[in-house]
Amino acid sequence: MERHTVAGVSATVNSERSDVDAMTEQQRIQQQLHVFQSSLPKVNELAYQLLFNEIIPLSMAVEKKLLNKTNLQDDQKVAKQDDDKATKDFEKLHINASLDAPSHKMCQEISESDQTKQERVFERVRNIGFQIGNKITELLVFSNNPNLRFKDMDLLAIMKFICRDVWKQLFGKQIDNLKTNHRGTFYLFDYDYRPIQSFSLESGSAEKELALVKPFLELPIGIIMGVLSSLGYSGEEVQCMATFVNRPDDRPKSTFHKGISFHVQVNSQ
Repeated sequence: MERHTVAGVSATVNSERSDVDAMTEQQRIQQQLHVFQSSLPKVNELAYQLLFNEIIPLSMAVEKKLLNKTNLQDDQKVAKQDDDKATKDFEKLHINASLDAPSHKMCQEISESDQTKQERVFERVRNIGFQIGNKITELLVFSNNPNLRFKDMDLLAIMKFICRDVWKQLFGKQIDNLKTNHRGTFYLFDYDYRPIQSFSLESGSAEKELALVKPFLELPIGIIMGVLSSLGYSGEEVQCMATFVNRPDDRPKSTFHKGISFHVQVNSQ
């Protein structure tokens, strides 16, 4: 009888020791992650937000320069190759490059452009976001655990990774709400999307005013698609769009009264 009691106590001690060892291993992993995150370069939050938002007018400026360059090349093909043309080209030279229009003028120009030009700008912004999504996935996943394969995980877990880890790393907050029908359709609600919180928008703003802000929603669309692409879901499988939604009544007042809903559709093979 005593022998069974001693064996039972020994088994209990071994079980508790195993639990302690497992907990210690988990704590060690968390500590390594904390050290890794602490070692990352830090930037000023205000400078980061300004740089982040400058991607949109910069994309417009690049498209304008590319268009002007194309028009100039077309003109050169048509123009006669003579001394007068060489003289005109020489007169166009200047020491100081002309400055682009201010950022707010560029954003206004995007909203007033035709649909074809708008889509070119939006595509450029989404491509930049796509690259950011690829890099942030490498930073948060593959650099820490190369053996982790999200393709073998539930798609819902991947979307939670975007809502929690990716959003926290890029915008300093998590997605406010995630909804899904468990058939590849997801709605990510961010009622205080950081990059546009400094914009002032009245509650009765018209669609024209919201159109000025719409280009800023293309960047996170690209980020979401970039993350999904890095984790095994190609662009052909993923559709993503963003729309303005009303903020819940219990949310603190903000200068920008609209929230953002990101609609993600994943058609996995």
